[in-house]
Amino acid sequence: MATDEQAHAPRTAVTVDILRDLLGSDVAEANLVLEGGRVGISSGSEGLVLVSREELLERIGAEPDPTELAEQADLLNTEIRLQGA
Repeated sequence: MATDEQAHAPRTAVTVDILRDLLGSDVAEANLVLEGGRVGISSGSEGLVLVSREELLERIGAEPDPTELAEQADLLNTEIRLQGA
């Protein structure tokens, strides 16, 4: 089981867990961002926005199955690679 510190540690790739965190965010303006080679959730203007919470909800809904989450993570990781990050 991950500790709280591990759960909030910066990630270098989009994961199913971080997409779940984004969908479950209480902040309506939450975004999945890439900043300094790290993927994280932010409601500020820092970093490159990969997907907003609202956009992800439109794509896969509030309670997507694990396959949909994995597909979105793969798509976003491909987008990061194509941008040369």
